[in-house]
Amino acid sequence: MSRASKITLGMSTLFAIGSTIFVHVVQDIETEQIRQGPIKDAERMNEKTKRKLMMNNEEHIYQQELRKKYEEMQPLNGKIITKDTTEGAEN
Repeated sequence: MSRASKITLGMSTLFAIGSTIFVHVVQDIETEQIRQGPIKDAERMNEKTKRKLMMNNEEHIYQQELRKKYEEMQPLNGKIITKDTTEGAEN
């Protein structure tokens, strides 16, 4: 075998081995990322739920404050006003 053919054979072999190793390493990395997917999704969902609960809590507090404010301006007496009641009051 000539020197050029030995170099070509050696480089081809190194390329094949290097490609195989690269493909396996990339495959292992992708497999690990796929396994981490559901874990990350669960963490994201928990964070989203916590944010929603916090926002709902803040909204509830705000609504309670508004109710107090409006009750101070116009107290509720528990009477239900209907069409018949308003017509009778006008006469």
